[in-house]
This record gives sequence, C-alpha cells and structure tokens, in this order.
Amino acid sequence: MKPILIIAEVMGECVRPVTWELIAAARMIQNLIEKEGGVNKKKFPGIQVIVPAQNPMPLAKKISSHGGIDVLALEIPTPAAYTSEAYKNWLSPEISELAPSHILVAHTSQGRDFAPGLAVRLKAVSISGVNRIVSDGDGLLYSRPVLNNTRNMVLRPESGLPVVLTLMAGSFSPQTYEAKDPGLIITKKISPKPGLPVQMVHEKILKQETNNQALKMAQTIVAAGRGIGEKSNLEAVLRFAKCFSSSAVGASRPLVDMGWIGYDQQVGITGASVAPMLYLACGISGSSQHLAGMKESDWVVSINKNPDAPICRHADLCITAGVMEFIRTFLEND
Repeated sequence: MKPILIIAEVMGECVRPVTWELIAAARMIQNLIEKEGGVNKKKFPGIQVIVPAQNPMPLAKKISSHGGIDVLALEIPTPAAYTSEAYKNWLSPEISELAPSHILVAHTSQGRDFAPGLAVRLKAVSISGVNRIVSDGDGLLYSRPVLNNTRNMVLRPESGLPVVLTLMAGSFSPQTYEAKDPGLIITKKISPKPGLPVQMVHEKILKQETNNQALKMAQTIVAAGRGIGEKSNLEAVLRFAKCFSSSAVGASRPLVDMGWIGYDQQVGITGASVAPMLYLACGISGSSQHLAGMKESDWVVSINKNPDAPICRHADLCITAGVMEFIRTFLEND
C-alpha cells in the first residue's frame, strides 16, 4: 500500500505547530482508506514525515516520538533558508522514490508557494486549501472553500494519481496519540546536482514589527472586515469599540492588505490569535484563516447582512443587518 507523506513546516530551527495538524489529517486519510477498502494490517498505508532542515535530527526525534511516526530527516545544503525552487529540487526526487498516494503540506505562505510546482514535477493532482476529507464509498473526497468562503467545493481526484494537498490550518485538530516506541528515523543528505542552475537565492527574512498586545489583553474585540465599506467608516468602528470596557479594534486581512489598518491589528493565521470574552465581527465574511485566529473567543457576535456568511455558522449570535447602519444606530442610542 502506498504511503502517506507529510512535509513538515520548518521555520528556523523549529517545527511549526501546523505540522501536528498534518499528522492528524494523515491519520484520518489512513482510517478512511482502511474502512473503504477493508485494508488488512500488512497493507495498511504507512505515514512518514519529511523534515527538510540543515540540522534535521533534533526535529526528527521530536516528531518520531509523537505517536510513533516514521521520519525522513533530509539534511539540506546551505543556505538553509527556504526558497520554493530549492524545495522542489530537493523534495521531488525523494518523493518520487517513495511513490506515495498523498503528500500533505500546510496551506501557509510557504506551502502555497511550493506545493503546486511540486505537484507538477510529480505529475500529481494538486488540491489547495482543503478543509475537510470524507469518503463516499467510491473514494476520498476533498472539500475546499470557494466564492469568498461562502461555499465549499467538493473534489474527487483522478484515480491512481498521487495527490498533493495543502491543508487549512485549524481544520484538522491534533490528537493525543500514545505509542510504545518512537518511529523509525532515516537520515539522508541532499547534494546539489552539478550543472543545475540556481535561479533563486535567499537573502534574508524581514520580520514586520508588530505589537498586538492590545488584542491579546482585550476582553472585547471589535473586528472590522471589508463589509464596513470605506476606510472613513473605521472612525465609527473605533467609537463603537469604546462603548465596551477593556476593548480593542481588530481587523480581517483584506483591510490590512488595502492599507486601511495596521498589521498589528490583524486577526487570523497570519496575524494575531486571540481569545477575548466577546468577539464582535463587523462585516467579516469569515475565511478559515480568520476563524482560526479567533476560534478561542468565549462569545462571538456576527454583524453581517449576509446570513449565509461562514462567520454566521461559528457565531453564538448573528445580527443580520448592514454593519454601518447597525453601528450608527447603536451609537445614536448609546
């Protein structure tokens, strides 16, 4: 039975937590294949994690002890910093030798960067942004958000081809798994192929200065989304937030990308993860990235004119109204 591969998300000298979610998704696929095909233990698909790093052994040991997972520790040449070209050059030959059925990658800026190109080199199916995996008896189905995250598209890949999946963070919860023994660790050193042109050279990573302590400490967060309409409406949102004690103003990524609000106020996977007592989502549709950043909130209120917005399925209270009309009416009667 073909193995299931996971490409660990390595940043610096650390394994990013999303890797444990990839392992949970791999186990889910493993179980679905077993139930669907009546696979016996001898043919049960194995799971292996690939750890590409300049010094992969400490990371490999940590992963192998996590539920007895087998690990391929790939010692990559210097410079150790990530580029999509290097990952595709290093990983595609190793993955081809292993002939997996699935290759799981995190749907992060790094994973989205190299996974589609890797799939091309492997002549594999590429499905990005997967948030759910199920079986219907005829094979596995993969769900991904579309139409501004208001709908999910269900896809069935062509039979017999390997599948490269990028998985949405927060969609597959890591599970505690006890194993008697750690998994097997195989070490391998990657040597650059002579004559292979290097078209991309890593220079440095510039970390944007942020100070999101206000969001971290706030008991109430009023988060603005694209539904507020205009940048000038942020003033009313700020006044609305001041109506609540120990409050702070947050935002979804589109407002940050448009330059309406600072990055230190962004809530989501690429921003701050928050856990206030009250989270007021104002004109936010609710992408999976945003939901992952505010899922620990005690109480969520959505103000959105679209009752079918994804945020409404995760809110404790949904107010179906134009967000600025609601805020201005609230302020007039405060």
